[in-house]
Amino acid sequence: MCARFTLTAEQKDILKSYPFQFTGEYQPDSNIAITESGFIITADEPDLIQRMGFGIIPYWAKSKRLEYDTWNIRSEEVMEKPTFAPLIENHKTCLVIADGFYEFEGLPDGRRQPWRFIVNNRKTFVMAGLWSEWVDPETNEAFRTFGIMTTVANKMVARIHKKKRMPVILPLKFEKRWLNKKLSSEELLKLCTTLPDASMSCFKVSPKVNKVSTKKMPNKGIDLAKPYNTDDEPMQGKLDL
Repeated sequence: MCARFTLTAEQKDILKSYPFQFTGEYQPDSNIAITESGFIITADEPDLIQRMGFGIIPYWAKSKRLEYDTWNIRSEEVMEKPTFAPLIENHKTCLVIADGFYEFEGLPDGRRQPWRFIVNNRKTFVMAGLWSEWVDPETNEAFRTFGIMTTVANKMVARIHKKKRMPVILPLKFEKRWLNKKLSSEELLKLCTTLPDASMSCFKVSPKVNKVSTKKMPNKGIDLAKPYNTDDEPMQGKLDL
C-alpha cells in the first residue's frame, strides 16, 4: 500500500501542474511518513494547496492520536467502513500531491530493501485521497488530515509488496473528476483503478529510508529518494514475472 511517499519537486514545478495558492510553507520532503504532513487539494477548496496530516483523524475521535490504520483506504471496501463512507458520500475527496512512493521488499535475512516508485514523464502526480477535519474540544483548534485510496497492485508493485496493493494514482483525465461534487459515490469509486506497469518505473533506494524521521533525529536527506545501487537498472514498463 502506501505508508511512505515523497514530494521532492521544486515548488515552481508543482505550480506548473497545479497553479493554485499554497497555504503554509513548502519544503521538499523525501520521506513523508504517517502523522507527518503532505500537500493536498480538496474538492471543497480546489484552488488551494493545503498542508495536512497523514492519517485520518475522524471528526468524532476523542483525541488526534491515531488509534488504527486510517492512512490507507481500500477502495473496494470504503462504503462498508463507517469512518470512510461518510467522507465519500459528502465529497470529502482530495488529491495528494507526490513525486514518488516507497514500498519495502522483505529479504531472506530479515532486512527490508526499500524501492521508490515514480510515474514516467511526470515530475509530480496525484494519489486519490479522502480528508477529514477534527476539532480539539479544549482549544477549538481545527486539525485536518488525509488518507490515501488503495487498489490492487500492478505487476511491478506486486513484485515488491507482499499484500499486492498500491495507491490509486490518478491519470490526468481523472484528477478533476475525483474532485467533482456532482459525481455519485459509485462514479467516484470507478476512478480508483490500477495504474498500468508501462506508466511507471522503480528503483532501489538507500536502506536509510527504513527509518522514520523524528524531531530529535531527522531523516529527510534528499539523497534518500535517489537510486541506491547504480549497478541495478531501474525497472520500467511491464515486467515478465
